[in-house]
Amino acid sequence: MTALLRSVALSLTLLVPAAAQGTPPPTGTSTAAERTALTRGRALLTEFYAVRLDGLWNAFSTDVQGQWGSLAAFRAYRQAGVITYGAERQVVGERTFTNQGETFYVRSATFEKAPQAVWALVVGFTGTRVTTFGIVLEDETSDDPVAGRGYDPL
Repeated sequence: MTALLRSVALSLTLLVPAAAQGTPPPTGTSTAAERTALTRGRALLTEFYAVRLDGLWNAFSTDVQGQWGSLAAFRAYRQAGVITYGAERQVVGERTFTNQGETFYVRSATFEKAPQAVWALVVGFTGTRVTTFGIVLEDETSDDPVAGRGYDPL
């Protein structure tokens, strides 16, 4: 993982919440790993939105678990997000990409209690393990594949 992506993942303190809406499958996902990341990322975020966190927690690498401290702390973070931001309101886009052996699924969405903000929910996979997990406010001017919208959507 690049230093920038690691920095984004480690510095995320914002939470995005609640029930995922169905989204059509994007076109153009180029590799088998990216197609797998898309499918698995969607499934894990559905569980995250529903505050069913055991499966996601168990998929986390030891490093990612260490960033959150404990399942109880991760659950408290998620529950605070539900209260603060409400349910997902609209999926703005989804994308996948691979960087230095880690394959990412990024879901851009708005939420009920903050409809003007677009958040990027980031799930990075190395093999079957989640090696990056975080939420970051998107920046329309950035060409960063995680935080920016200067990308080609799927």
